[in-house]
Amino acid sequence: MTGRGSGKDADLLDFSVDRKTIGKSALHSVFMQLLVRLKGLITMPVLTYFLKPGEIGAFNLILVTSAMLVPLFSLNLTDGPAIHFVQERSRERIVTMYNTVTNSVLLCSALLFPLFWFAMYRFGGSYYRLFPLMALLLFSNIFYKVVTYVLAVFQKTAMLVNNAVIKDVGGTVLTVIVVAAGYSFTGMVLVQVAMNFAAGLLVYRFTRRELAYAPVIDRTLLLKFLKMALPLLPVFFFSWLIQSSDSFFLAYFKGDDAVGKYSIIYSFASLVLSLTLALNFFWFPVSARLWVDDREKYRQVFVSVFAGFAALLGTLVLLFELNSALIVRLLVRRPEYQDAHVITGIIALAYSMQVLITLLTAPLYSNGNTKSIFSCYLVGGVANAVLNLLLIPGWGILGAAVSTALSYLVIVLLMGYLNYRLVRFAFLDRRLLPVAGTFAVLWRGAVWLRESAATHQLLLADAGLVLAVALGLYTIALNGREKQYLGGMFAGVRSKLGAGG
Repeated sequence: MTGRGSGKDADLLDFSVDRKTIGKSALHSVFMQLLVRLKGLITMPVLTYFLKPGEIGAFNLILVTSAMLVPLFSLNLTDGPAIHFVQERSRERIVTMYNTVTNSVLLCSALLFPLFWFAMYRFGGSYYRLFPLMALLLFSNIFYKVVTYVLAVFQKTAMLVNNAVIKDVGGTVLTVIVVAAGYSFTGMVLVQVAMNFAAGLLVYRFTRRELAYAPVIDRTLLLKFLKMALPLLPVFFFSWLIQSSDSFFLAYFKGDDAVGKYSIIYSFASLVLSLTLALNFFWFPVSARLWVDDREKYRQVFVSVFAGFAALLGTLVLLFELNSALIVRLLVRRPEYQDAHVITGIIALAYSMQVLITLLTAPLYSNGNTKSIFSCYLVGGVANAVLNLLLIPGWGILGAAVSTALSYLVIVLLMGYLNYRLVRFAFLDRRLLPVAGTFAVLWRGAVWLRESAATHQLLLADAGLVLAVALGLYTIALNGREKQYLGGMFAGVRSKLGAGG
């Protein structure tokens, strides 16, 4: 049978790119990622009341180790070949592709696990005590990734949202219970493991109807996938290096307490990262399809999207900088954490760079320039390692934050250059120049107000900033076509909400 079919049997594998699909995927993805990030904000007062910085630091080291190893154990097969899935028209072929990826990931994970154990046993030192928890979390994350990535590929974002609600709400409640009961970071990890397996099984009950499991690996397909996935694997490693290796440098130079304080700021500033993770659910499949169907239309959309995100991210960074001390006072209970607020704006800026990197990666990825993507991350990763060694011993968490932000800025500049040079993809909007200058001035003002203004003055400044940015963009920056498109999106949202969607 050729094609995607029709009816319920083909629901999972149906995929089309239009304004409705893009809007729906964006809304679902943003909601899901906000849910994930808000979970951290909700639990933060409880965690910082019951747990010392060193305990939260140990939990963070377990998380970042698992995040590093998931792409390695899976050979990046759950992300790299996505372009082949969305461009394939044969349902039977997609099933074969899915089983090839699934079985290859399982086999590779089994082969690499002994190496992970040996590395921790030989070089882990005092952190070898964390190995059992690292292993459990790693395999639960791999399982959840394997059974859910097809939902993102074929834009079944509504199901991802429903699953995330179950997984994260349940996980939040259980986390509060186990921490209050005195089980520290061990209980937190075990809760995540249990919720990963439970939520993954719920998804598998749906996907197995169209993607029936078979213990087979198509070697021709596997080689094809690896040609796309392996060049991107170093990208994930260097991305992890920039975002998370500072935890290991901090642990080595400053101890677990510094890691705990640093991870608390990372937790609530990661609301900015919601935009990156949301984009990952729809931006690359949509970009890959539009790159083939109508490249010029894609370029025009990209120009507006990039400029809009740049303005939005600048506003978010200013808001985080302005309210950093207030947020820490409200959400963090122990006094040991309070001085960490000074890095909030810098971490928010680093996350903002990640969002722009996600946008800039799509044209290079769609054009097959995976080596160029790797080169950008290689330069950024090396820069981050050098900056960590130079800045963290003297500056502690401030040095780690500056190192991360500068490393991501290097990648943004390199990717922007390569999009122009290699892909001939002109995306910069002249309207960004005055926006960048205004942002620099306002950030300096936000740092001053952060330390000198009272709470009510900060709230008034927040409202004034948001209102000024919104009015300025709509009345001055947006052109008629962009206003019309924005109005259509809002009308669609109102219609969906009115219909009970």
